[in-house]
Amino acid sequence: MKSPLTDSVDGRPEGSRRSGRRRRGRGRRGEGLGLGGGRLDFGPRPIRFTDPRPPSEPGVFHRERRIDVGAILAGLFALGTLVFVIVLVHRGTQVEVDQEGLEDGAALNAEAAAALTVTMDLGSPGKVEGATLTFDGEPVEEPEVKGAVITWRPPGELDEGDHSLVLSVPRPAIGDADFTWDFTVDTTAPALDVPPVVDAVAIDAASKVTGTTDPGTTLTADGRGVEVDDDGAFTLAFPRAPAGPIAVEARDRAENVTRLDLVVPVTYPGARAVSVTAASLDSQVLRGGVLQMLDERRIDTVVLELKNEDGIVGYDTEVARARQIGAVTEYYDLDDTVAELQAHGARVIGRITTFRDPALARAAWAAGLHDEVIQTPDGRAYEEPGEFTNFASPAVRQYNLDIALEAVERGIDDILWDDVRKPGSADDTMVVPGLRGSPADAIVGFLGEAHTALRRRGAYQGVSTAGIAATDGGLVAQDVGRMARNADYLVPTIHPGYWGAGEFGVNSPVSQPYELVFRAVERYQQLVEGTGAVLVPSLQDFTVGGVTYDDPEVRAQLDAVRARGVESFMLFDPSVRYTAGAIDPAP
Repeated sequence: MKSPLTDSVDGRPEGSRRSGRRRRGRGRRGEGLGLGGGRLDFGPRPIRFTDPRPPSEPGVFHRERRIDVGAILAGLFALGTLVFVIVLVHRGTQVEVDQEGLEDGAALNAEAAAALTVTMDLGSPGKVEGATLTFDGEPVEEPEVKGAVITWRPPGELDEGDHSLVLSVPRPAIGDADFTWDFTVDTTAPALDVPPVVDAVAIDAASKVTGTTDPGTTLTADGRGVEVDDDGAFTLAFPRAPAGPIAVEARDRAENVTRLDLVVPVTYPGARAVSVTAASLDSQVLRGGVLQMLDERRIDTVVLELKNEDGIVGYDTEVARARQIGAVTEYYDLDDTVAELQAHGARVIGRITTFRDPALARAAWAAGLHDEVIQTPDGRAYEEPGEFTNFASPAVRQYNLDIALEAVERGIDDILWDDVRKPGSADDTMVVPGLRGSPADAIVGFLGEAHTALRRRGAYQGVSTAGIAATDGGLVAQDVGRMARNADYLVPTIHPGYWGAGEFGVNSPVSQPYELVFRAVERYQQLVEGTGAVLVPSLQDFTVGGVTYDDPEVRAQLDAVRARGVESFMLFDPSVRYTAGAIDPAP
């Protein structure tokens, strides 16, 4: 009986002879191209793949794998058709919107919210038909449409909080295409808690200031980034006390900004001082009187004139421009004088009359450097032939700073800027070449530059103010509060003989020195509050206005200063003949 799996005479399956593989190299020419029956046959035929591997055992045959080419082509055609249909449907239903004016997830402050304008360009007017716009879930009635562009503006002032603008565009066969832009209106400025004035530190000491702001706020100090902890805490660290105010700015995501100025004052050693002119140092009598007051501990500081109100530099300066314009008269050797005063226990302050400088003004005008001089509206030198130099001129500012820095390098402890002001008349009576902002801005700007330069060298900066600055600083461009923020100490000129009747409620200031000085110091204390600056009032020790000033009058002024809690003072007498008896020796 034959086995059903081997129904053949030689043990192979029946019919295997007809379907068996031809040997390699013996097939008929053209057989693989479908040449059969005397006709060219390009119809689909099975493609045969033969496993070339030899059989592992005799009598074991390898199967032929057959792929129907027609079926593959038909499948590919069907797939291509499907893709084509999908592309057509996609193109027919695709909606693209070019939107400008609002970023999804944006945070807007009050100004940005008020100016909000959103344009949505759908590409063609046809797509606009049937489109709907909703704001915070409410339909926008009759939005502005021009061609393919829809424009939306808020219907009024937007409430603080979250908002949503949604554009729905209909599509054939499938649902609407929705475009959503969520945004937040935030009109609240970030919190910024940092003291405007911190405790004073030594002039060469490091300092740290801590504060808090809202978490996530961007914080800067003078434009430099400050790291803010997750809880909003931050620390400002300075290797030495910075000169002038530090601008601290907190900015939130909506661009709301909180700004404040931070002042790190330095401990000023104080001054019980008298002023000396350059010319007075030529006199052994006047020089000796000052040294005696130092030895008796009635004073501890001498204000030494470096450049006076005539623009004369009274010492052996090496500042080139001072010599070029003929402004130097050598009354004293700076190094020797500083050494002598310090040997008697004095701190030495160098006083520079700053912008009232006839020597520089006239020399600059003659040289054609008119921009360095305050002018009249018709183009002449103000107070012809010229009294005031231009406080906005970089060259003028540098000239004064060169004198100051030279003096510091040669032993001066402080620089006192005097007449750092404009002429005392209305702004429209003069022209300040190159001025940007107000005259007061320029004055403060100069003090800021000078303060930084002096602080780097370990020198203190003082600033004198005119008497009128207490009540009308704008007339002389002296904003006392802002000037004080750029100074270590302020020297208000409080000379009773120069005040008119009724000033500060005093009937006769020259005859009532205590009352006048008490109230003037009180006023200046109000003006410098929160600035960190120390007051060192300049007091009168000379006769003017028909009243002789001697020990009683000088002592009355000193008593008034102490009554206001101020221990420092500067006595001024242009003749340098001081009433030493009015000053009690220091313990």
